[in-house]
Amino acid sequence: MEFLEIEEKLNTIKIKKQSTEELLNTRKQRLEEIKVETETLLKSQSVLQEVAKEVQSKLSVKIDSIVNLGLATCFGDEYKFELRYVSARGKTEVEFVLLQNGKEIDPMNQNGGGLVDLLCFCLRVAVYNISHVDNVIVFDEAMKFLSKGFKEKAAELIQTLSERLGIQFIEVTHIEEMMEHSDKQFVIKKVKGVSNVV
Repeated sequence: MEFLEIEEKLNTIKIKKQSTEELLNTRKQRLEEIKVETETLLKSQSVLQEVAKEVQSKLSVKIDSIVNLGLATCFGDEYKFELRYVSARGKTEVEFVLLQNGKEIDPMNQNGGGLVDLLCFCLRVAVYNISHVDNVIVFDEAMKFLSKGFKEKAAELIQTLSERLGIQFIEVTHIEEMMEHSDKQFVIKKVKGVSNVV
């Protein structure tokens, strides 16, 4: 009887061994599949990163050139703008960097709001130019915080951007310098609560 018990235990062990070997082979096969999938994903990620770098580079050139044109038109060589791409938390983030005479600054800490007005205007134009196919931008008092001495330069900037980018700018403004540089003017007066074109 003892012999039969031993033979039965041995058969049970053989069955478990065979089952374990099959499971091991299945897992080895799946591990190989995972290695192939991982390799494919890493190659895909590498291609996507290269495409993203190319797109970022082209976007940077377009945005930087428009913003730097605005800064140079109004302030000469004092300010430079650049986009920086930073990898964080598994994705790429964009930082807007403003340099004054080569030193990084926060435009929000500058006196008045003219520099921020100009930066915002240029960034809006740049983003609009990248993302839209139509050629009209309407804005309301875009340069109202810009110092009086720079308003004429800002008006020249708008003309330059219009010519270079093929965009028509329509502005609601009270700023004389802006009106003087416009191609057409429409004066609107409110009479008895009704706005009329004069």
